Amino acid sequence: MNKKPLTSEQALDDYFGDLLLDTEPQPMPVIKPTAFCEPSSSQQLQQLLAQVPVQPDVDSHTVTVIDAEPEPEPEPEPEPEPEPEPELVVWQHHGQQHPFQALFFEVNGMVFAVALTEIGTIYQLGELNHIVGRPDWYLGLAPLAQQNVDVVDTARWVMADKLTNHRYRDNYRYMVMLGNSQWGLACDTLHGTQTLITTDIRWRQQAGKRPWLAGMVKQKMCALIHVDALIQMLNKGLDVNSGTS
Repeated sequence: MNKKPLTSEQALDDYFGDLLLDTEPQPMPVIKPTAFCEPSSSQQLQQLLAQVPVQPDVDSHTVTVIDAEPEPEPEPEPEPEPEPEPELVVWQHHGQQHPFQALFFEVNGMVFAVALTEIGTIYQLGELNHIVGRPDWYLGLAPLAQQNVDVVDTARWVMADKLTNHRYRDNYRYMVMLGNSQWGLACDTLHGTQTLITTDIRWRQQAGKRPWLAGMVKQKMCALIHVDALIQMLNKGLDVNSGTS
């Protein structure tokens, strides 16, 4: 019996499903871009205030020593308690219970989404200073008045094996700042924002080999970026193929 050919939506769903499950995905199908909301205006988005968790108070403990005999021998000094080991950063998915705003942007024909609360300012991409010895996906240093920004060649970071030349870089127009870090993702087009609810996302449940991938936006068939994990990978000089298991 002949099998019915997959639709573009089914093919993309299978592709991202493989990514979420850490299996080797089939080649990305070529489809026509989906209609998105109008691009956002050129006015920069205001950087959102980061929420700082409050450290709990530490209770003090009083130790009372009771004399068992009238003249006890001096007790040996207690050994110092070992210092507590630092708490490990645990990967958590973004399974938010409340609706949240997501920004959609395009890089070399591929669309990505990121929670608006997890990005900083969006800048227009200008002249960059090139630094020797950085990874191939390092586009350059943007010397801004507020700070120096390390700009990521997003297309090369995500799909280096599919790029044949550097002409795609001519399409970069913006850089999207990741949280309060010094990293900015170069992108071609901003597709504006949209409110998402938790059921709009096919959430990833563990870090796996692709900790940068929080899940897949079902309707748009695009990847939702896990910003914290992506920042950690960039700080370590890792690309999309270097995730931890």
